[in-house]
Amino acid sequence: MSSQKTQTEEKKKLLYSYWHELPYIKSIDSTVYFQVWESEIKNFINKYIRDGIEDDFGREHNLLRRHAFTAKELHAAYLNQQKDQNYSQSNFHFHIKALVEEGYLQEIAKILEGRHYVSYYGRTAKSFVSQFDNILTTSAIQDDFGPIKELIIDMNPDSNPESINQLVDEFILSLEDYYFRFFSWVKEKYPHIYKSKVDLRSFLDIVGHYSFFHSELRKNSEKIGRLLDLDKIMDYERYEVENKK
Repeated sequence: MSSQKTQTEEKKKLLYSYWHELPYIKSIDSTVYFQVWESEIKNFINKYIRDGIEDDFGREHNLLRRHAFTAKELHAAYLNQQKDQNYSQSNFHFHIKALVEEGYLQEIAKILEGRHYVSYYGRTAKSFVSQFDNILTTSAIQDDFGPIKELIIDMNPDSNPESINQLVDEFILSLEDYYFRFFSWVKEKYPHIYKSKVDLRSFLDIVGHYSFFHSELRKNSEKIGRLLDLDKIMDYERYEVENKK
């Protein structure tokens, strides 16, 4: 096998293997995150790359799905799925460039095809969250709960501010413990998650409800909820709906 052919083959393998080295979650600037979320094209590109495809090269080299594509491939996939001829390939180049600048995509490899090198683009993380949703860092949690401490103290003027601070700090520790356990589970079960094509961001939202079963987190949540006078929200009560005539 020639040196050029060997080099090309190794680059092609990167289109499959890089995915499994990505971080599970990446935080994106909140403004950018919601702009991308509202873009049909950018959402399509992100999802298509996340789902990946099985192809002959992957099967031949015992590789899993390919998660890096050229602008031409992404454009063709969009036209095939949407049946919309209004978006040209140059439109896709524009959106891909924007996603690279915004931190969603990266160039995985440049592969010589014919006389020209072609860029293949992949994601920078398996999933993305906005900075508003970033529950994975202590500083982000502190930013969220600093004002809540003030709210609790204002609603309970007879309370001891130090005890409120301690309660919220204990809540933060139990929340961090819950998500540490969750991401440990994700790492352990990821082969199954990958096979099912579950979106980690959506899955995080769903599994977040299981925090109720974390005893320390539930206990601290209830204490904070009572201090915030959230009894009606916290206590399940079925209300009868009047029949409309």
